[in-house]
Amino acid sequence: MLKVISRFFDHVIDIMAFFARLIIAFIALLIVIDIITINFFNYSYPWILEVTEYLLAAFPLLGAAYLLKQDGHIKLDLFLNKLRERKRFFLETINSCIGLIISLIITVSGFFTTWGLYERGVRTESILEVPRFLLIVIIPISFMFLSIQFSKKLLHVFKKIRGTS
Repeated sequence: MLKVISRFFDHVIDIMAFFARLIIAFIALLIVIDIITINFFNYSYPWILEVTEYLLAAFPLLGAAYLLKQDGHIKLDLFLNKLRERKRFFLETINSCIGLIISLIITVSGFFTTWGLYERGVRTESILEVPRFLLIVIIPISFMFLSIQFSKKLLHVFKKIRGTS
């Protein structure tokens, strides 16, 4: 059952990474459209800048858990490679514990913040006047998946320690 749940979360993380890639392509398209309309029609869509700003904030959050799953985050490889395997293993375990704690804190506080914005009906003070909770909800969702990914890494560590992996 745990493997089925793990595969499900891996699949969701892959979908989030796919959407992050789509967002990058969409941002590029919006910028090209804006450049063309400014240069050829002397007109700029006022909402394009706002939308690209929101999307620029969303795409790294959508891809963070995938990057952690792929072990693609920036590390001090020069430093870590000089350590013995046991010390490197220990440091990576500590890193995962700290990452899990921080991710859980951001997840919980993010959901409370999002809920508060939703209840109060707060909107952005901009052209589109988007409900602010829609912009913020990506933060706790992304950090929830980061928490899950850090938990999976720690579970793998415990299995390795017990010799079952």
